Amino acid sequence: MAVENKKSRLRRFLFACAAVIAFVYGFLPWLTQSLSPLRQMQQHLQETGIDPSRYYYTDVEQVSEAEAYLRERL
Repeated sequence: MAVENKKSRLRRFLFACAAVIAFVYGFLPWLTQSLSPLRQMQQHLQETGIDPSRYYYTDVEQVSEAEAYLRERL
């Protein structure tokens, strides 16, 4: 009985992993390409070289421009 329980849990775990991978690499790219606002955002990110997965954007030129603008205004 314990072996069947482990097999069942392993099967569910592998199914969950496959579902997450299909969602991230299948559904989300399809969604991005099928909706115009998301497609435009993706193109803008690629054109400007912004990596949306980064937490800190200090190496992107737009950050220094925004910082200079805020310093001037404040």
